Amino acid sequence: MIRIILLVFITLLIVPGCGGNGDWESRWEETITGTQLTAEELIVRVEDFLAEEPPLKYASEARFTIGFTWAEALKKYDEARRYFEELLEEDPDCEWADDAEWMLENMEKDMEDILPLLGLQEPPPR
Repeated sequence: MIRIILLVFITLLIVPGCGGNGDWESRWEETITGTQLTAEELIVRVEDFLAEEPPLKYASEARFTIGFTWAEALKKYDEARRYFEELLEEDPDCEWADDAEWMLENMEKDMEDILPLLGLQEPPPR
């Protein structure tokens, strides 16, 4: 019996996806960092990560990342909307929910329309 318990414990520590959030956190970091990725490559990598059914915390951040990339880098608002709406449906109280709602309301607006909402008259310097 002790050997079975020990085997289960070792499996949880070693096998990817079986451990706690620490393993998912490192996998998430690996997904979004590394070499220079195109927007399309980033979307594919994050979709692959999402397909592994990570904990809700990471799934929500992944959905926001995909939606944001579709909206800001590719200007494909229908695709972006799909991911923002999924995020709000699956995890309406997550830390990304307010940002997803803001993106849904504002992602198609011109910069001139958004600046007053941010209290700015002109874009900040780069």
